[in-house]
Amino acid sequence: MTHEYDLAIVGFGAAGAAAALTAARRGAKVLLIEKQPADAHYSSTRMSGGLFMGADDVEEATRYLDACSGGMIPIDVSRAWAERAVSVERWAQEMGISSMHAAGGWYPKLPGFESIKVYAPLPKGADPSAIEYELPAPGELAFKWPVPFGNGQTLHDLLVEAVEAEADITCIFECEAQRLIQDGGRVSGVLCKRNGDEFEVRASRGVVLASGGFEQNQEMILNYLKAYPIYFYGATSNTGDGIKMAQAVGADLWHMNQMIGRAVGHFKHPDGREMTFNVSLNPPGYVIVDKYGRRFANEYLQAVSKPNFYYEMLHYDADLLEHPRIPSYWIFDKRRIEARPVSGGSYGHYAWSPDNRAEIDLGWIAEADTVEEAARLAGCPDPEAAARTVAQYNQGCAEGVDAHGRPESSLVPLEEGPFYCVPVYPGGATTNGGPRRDAKARILTPHGEPIPGLFGAGELGGAIGILYPSPGANLGEAFAFGAIAAETALSQN
Repeated sequence: MTHEYDLAIVGFGAAGAAAALTAARRGAKVLLIEKQPADAHYSSTRMSGGLFMGADDVEEATRYLDACSGGMIPIDVSRAWAERAVSVERWAQEMGISSMHAAGGWYPKLPGFESIKVYAPLPKGADPSAIEYELPAPGELAFKWPVPFGNGQTLHDLLVEAVEAEADITCIFECEAQRLIQDGGRVSGVLCKRNGDEFEVRASRGVVLASGGFEQNQEMILNYLKAYPIYFYGATSNTGDGIKMAQAVGADLWHMNQMIGRAVGHFKHPDGREMTFNVSLNPPGYVIVDKYGRRFANEYLQAVSKPNFYYEMLHYDADLLEHPRIPSYWIFDKRRIEARPVSGGSYGHYAWSPDNRAEIDLGWIAEADTVEEAARLAGCPDPEAAARTVAQYNQGCAEGVDAHGRPESSLVPLEEGPFYCVPVYPGGATTNGGPRRDAKARILTPHGEPIPGLFGAGELGGAIGILYPSPGANLGEAFAFGAIAAETALSQN
């Protein structure tokens, strides 16, 4: 059986939705192909904080994105993103997504930083003027706790509603895209499998790959990322399928070693599942030590969720022939455990207990009367050194000076037992690498030539290099290149 459409889109997250909505509103007949079931559709978008990045000046935003890329992204690609970023709030409104200004970029030291604006989606009927929210200081975490407005679930629901309202968009769930179909070198469709049956989807205008990264493919993580193990808390369906499909028709790859990185918790549930969670150090105090009980970096970066602390965790010791910071150990005391949940949980997969007691009972959070014993229970090989390090940190708190340059406001001593310790790993939300694309979202060969009929959007080869630019940058990028991909596909003969 063959199904015929104008445009086929693989993956129903922010990028796939943006491509589908853009194409349908230009009169195209669109098929959205999604691997997950409709009733368990947990894309990285749905599991995210729901923020999306915009900007107020094209040239300044281009400078900032180019600086963040570290030379990995051609400047014309960054400019194409910046051009969409200045209008993304209006574009989202046209798609039925109201939002409010919630934050800015991550890195005040980089040129163009002031141009970055980050928006939070609002639930239907929400009144932004009634929401009390103070913008964070430059480069800090976007949200105070709890989040007073929209999130990934909100954004997901609004995108699904918008897609369902378009008569020219058809969605097929529980459908695996397996291979791209080519006619005379042009990508003209997708070979799919559903309920054990294979069928062809023909797309006269081409195919947009928006199927996410390779967060759940251990072989690709081992071979492409900067260390191992690295764990992700994004969509469980992101296994690199689109990357392999693109490679099979001659696509080049770029920045496969890049990801949105943070320190994460990774635990084994009694039912056998291995689960990864974003963890929140705040409120202070907190200390992170390596296997040998030594602090090694400014933990405040992790506390405000900046995606550059994880680089510190990747250090390889050429003498010991190991990664001494994998895992590391997060140590805190009673005040933090009683403040709020250590994690927001894993959307659709695990609800974290409000008081952290269930996770303490599971052994995910080690609890003891002393720092040394908590570190030992968590698996730290040198708990005595960890206890000495905490004592040194406490002394620095008393003096108002930190050996690793943390701001004084974060220097809260660990002195109220019980004490707690959690092993943390390098990890994060998503990978960034995938098929190389140009400023028109066309996927390229190793010789820089567009593969006719093939386009890319979102984290599948997203235009993000060495530094993740801001909260919600990946969703802003997905909106930008999803729309660009659809426009380019429909403009070509």
